[in-house]
Amino acid sequence: MNLNSLPHPSRRQFLSAAAAALGSPALFAAGRAKAAEPAAIRIANGILRGVHDNGVFSFKGVSYAANTSGANRFKAPQPVPNWSGEFDATRYGALSPQVRTTVGEGPMFEWYDQNEPLGENCCVLNVFTPGLDAGARRPVMFYIHGGGYINGGGGGAGLDGTNLANFGDVIVVTINHRLNVFGYTNLSHLDGESFGDAANAGHLDIVAALKWVRDNISVFGGDPGNVTVFGQSGGGSKIMILLSMPEARGLFHRAISMSGAAGLIVDEASMMEPYVNALVSQLGLGRDNLSAIQDVPFGTLLEARTRAVSKSGLEGARPVIDGRHIVTRPMSPDGLAMHAKVPLLLGSTKTESTLFFMSDMRNFELTESQMRERMRKVFNVDDAKIGAIMSAYRRTDPDMTPSDILVAVASDVQFRLPLTTAAETKSGVEGQSPVYMYSFNWAIPFQGGVLGSPHAVDIPFAFGNVDKAGAMAGPGAAPIETSLNMMAAFVSFARSGNPNNARMPEWRPYDSKTRTTMLVNATCEAANDYRGSARLAVADLKIDPFNRAALYRYEA
Repeated sequence: MNLNSLPHPSRRQFLSAAAAALGSPALFAAGRAKAAEPAAIRIANGILRGVHDNGVFSFKGVSYAANTSGANRFKAPQPVPNWSGEFDATRYGALSPQVRTTVGEGPMFEWYDQNEPLGENCCVLNVFTPGLDAGARRPVMFYIHGGGYINGGGGGAGLDGTNLANFGDVIVVTINHRLNVFGYTNLSHLDGESFGDAANAGHLDIVAALKWVRDNISVFGGDPGNVTVFGQSGGGSKIMILLSMPEARGLFHRAISMSGAAGLIVDEASMMEPYVNALVSQLGLGRDNLSAIQDVPFGTLLEARTRAVSKSGLEGARPVIDGRHIVTRPMSPDGLAMHAKVPLLLGSTKTESTLFFMSDMRNFELTESQMRERMRKVFNVDDAKIGAIMSAYRRTDPDMTPSDILVAVASDVQFRLPLTTAAETKSGVEGQSPVYMYSFNWAIPFQGGVLGSPHAVDIPFAFGNVDKAGAMAGPGAAPIETSLNMMAAFVSFARSGNPNNARMPEWRPYDSKTRTTMLVNATCEAANDYRGSARLAVADLKIDPFNRAALYRYEA
């Protein structure tokens, strides 16, 4: 059996099929022509056994680093030992230990469910490729999951890479990596010699996965010299931080950050010391016996983390500038120099914050008085400022309700405006690659569209998996057309660093003059200075960190 020459369509045949998919919903049709078949391929560590299904070869749960438990806990990722026989790559691998593995409650978010077991042997990745023709040099789209730095994984129906790989003739890679206490615990002030890598171990895992792609992806038909990282929310934030990691330079060549605003702000390592001290204290440990932290059961560590967060008042478990692996913020002068040659595609959903407001649906029926009170408390502004903000938003949409305005302000302040500022910063520096902006504006039909385009809604659209998110996306052609538009832009960007494609109007790079933003919907629109009056009205707003919870808490 020739492990590297299994049957696959010719490039011309594939491109013809992809062109047809651009104009029709056939890509989303249910059913398959034939049952899945076994497939095998040899990589540096040994033979992988995966499957060939729906025209795509998939290899899941492939280790890119050794088990991180025991002596490897809190250490930089270690190499994978070679194996004999075949590695079973037909199922997703373990998730990093975590408390929550979903993005929301109810059937609307079942497409995101991560059902794999938890375990510290979690440095695994999944590869989806249209063909195993080594030398085909397909673009690689490397997805980093969301869930902040706390939870999530690279599996689930919504992240299945089959449709995206088929649509774009690209290779899709999704990954798991260490999270929360296992991936981001800055122990260096207690024992820098033994645990100097612990603060950003989760990001070192991502770098290790990118190195695996560099060293192995050509066997799957991929081009290690054309790798695009893309990710949503926490994944998009992780990407922003990768931009300022010297060890990640050259391992990817383009970047798509979907709602990844949190990654623009990286604290100094010392900021997390109160949380880490509380964690170690909760475990009954100190400097003299810190090594025992590698033997604590992972469930006990998770429980201690929860208590340490409460005791310290800090979120904990997030990347920090340690001066060793993460050395600056991504949009600082030094950060910009590191990713000068990396084109960026930045975007957010129109109403990001409705995902968080929906914990109490009364938030969507606020009176003006309630909205004003919430704004005063959370943003520390007076009534005159609130009136100016209301007028600015209603200049674009006169029918906005008090709830609509609060949602828009929360969404803009936390997501759209930080990313817009990042685009302005990069585009304003000579010698930088272009940056493009988008806003995902397709509204889900839930309860008459009250949620608009909530945080995380764009994930199944980017993967071509709206058929698997039917409870959220609803029926009809509109979600399919929106998904085709999003995939067309992402694939085009992955191929060339430019998202322009035949399905959309001209999409110019972002700059401070035109401020072009592509509004992604069933029919797309290129808007100049999208919601510009609102942008200016809330540009100086900051969320009071002590009242952040009050933003989403309903009070009569």
